[in-house]
This record gives sequence, C-alpha cells and structure tokens, in this order.
Amino acid sequence: MPVVHRGALGYSLRMKCLCICVASCFLCLPTLADASFANGVQVGIGASLTGGVHVFTGYHNKDFDNYWLRRFGTRIGFAGIDPLKSAIDSAIDSIMRDGVEVGDGVKIDNGALDAWHASVLLDYYPFAGAWRMTGGYAWGGMQLDADIFGEITYAPSQRFYFYLAGDHYYYNGNNFGGTATIDWNYHGPYLGTGFDFNLGCGFGVFVDFGAVLTSRPAKLSLDIPHEQLYIYNTQTQSWSPVTIPALDADVARATRKANRKLSDFKVYPIIKLGFVYKF
Repeated sequence: MPVVHRGALGYSLRMKCLCICVASCFLCLPTLADASFANGVQVGIGASLTGGVHVFTGYHNKDFDNYWLRRFGTRIGFAGIDPLKSAIDSAIDSIMRDGVEVGDGVKIDNGALDAWHASVLLDYYPFAGAWRMTGGYAWGGMQLDADIFGEITYAPSQRFYFYLAGDHYYYNGNNFGGTATIDWNYHGPYLGTGFDFNLGCGFGVFVDFGAVLTSRPAKLSLDIPHEQLYIYNTQTQSWSPVTIPALDADVARATRKANRKLSDFKVYPIIKLGFVYKF
C-alpha cells in the first residue's frame, strides 16, 4: 500500500538554497572557468527518480600523469523532491483520479510522496574513459501516504464488510475510509555504476545507476477510523461496536505481518541523470 507524506524535516529550505547556488554557478560558468578553480573541479545538477532534484560537487582530473590519480574521482551530492513537489503531486493525482482498485471494493487515493537522499562517493574509471564504478555511503528518507477507501457501487444499501488480521468487520454504511503510510529512513553503503559523457566546452552529461544497501527496511502504518465500525464476536455469534483496544490490536497484527514482508527489501535504488560542468 502507498505511503509517504510531506514531512517538514527542514531539508526543503536547504534544497532550495542548493538549487540557487548550483544555478548561479551555471550562469557564471564563463567567468568561473577563468577563476581560481583547480582543473577537474565539477558541479552538476539533474534529476533522481527516487530523490527528486539532484545537485553535487566533486573532483576528477583525467589529465593527471599518474596512472591511478586520473582514474579516481570524488563527489558529494544531495537530492530532494521539494522543487518538483507540485509536478509530482499532480502526476499522482492524475493517476489516482478515480482511485486505484486493490480488491473487494477497496481503493487507494490521494497519494503523496516525499523523498530525499545525500551521498559521499568515490568514482573509479577503469579505462580512464566515460564508464565508471562507484562506491561510497548514502543516507536518506522516503515517505508515501495514501487514503484507503471502500464502497460497493452496485449495492449502495449494503454494508461494507472486510477482514483485518482474521477478524470480520463492517461499517454502518456502504463505505469506509482510512490512511496508509510507508516510511523508509535508510542509510548504508552505496554501490553503483555510471557514465560521464563529454559534450565539449567543459559541459557533459552524467548517468548513475546504483543502490543503497541498508539494514533499515520500510515501515507500514495504518489508520482506520473506529466510528460506526462493528466487529463480529465469534463466541456470541453477534455484531457489536468495536472497541478501540480491539481495533488497535488487529491493526498492529496486520502491520506486523506487512512489515515482515517489507523487511525482505533492504536495497534502496537510486537512478540519476543530469548535466555536469568541469573546470
């Protein structure tokens, strides 16, 4: 189920400042190129499919005489989804305009995504060409939020029944609503590969494919309203209003089961594409 809500984690302002700084660098490139930057200093800006707008700075000088020095480079980067937030939310709203069916009259809707990551990387160019292998350390977060709702359109007067952690429930009406959230705060070694293509005059295109190997899996949480919710008592064979402790216990069992499955996924993929300028 979807997850990720807008967390005011403070990275939004930092991301905007970084974007302004990188944009200023690109506007001033003709002047900066004649300034005191060492040969091989590079700045870049692009997009990450799992992180948003990506900016970085680093060093790689392929003109070194030393065999090893010209094959190694370093980068420090940061990516945040905040600058693309409105476009991403619009795309999600378009996909989920009528809700996404997940079975038994249950749909997910109103998805919202937040993500960011930072990294410190070491690049190795085995042939001193465009291709490189990359290792380093990365950390970040991803949050996905969505509404869950249900309705039986072909039987409007029928109660909406559903199961949760083995217990049978129904809402006193033909619909129900709730929310689901997935949080993934990760960190760990980064392994990847990529290419730096030279376009001339110091400009180039970079591509990165990699993943963060993390021991911190994503976590699912559910919020199901208890108002007008009834549960079936197998001992008395009757329906009664659910108590909050009983509902909380079932939600906890359901999320534990889901999180056990999520714990199998301990690799966070990162794909980036953008432009670079080397002084």
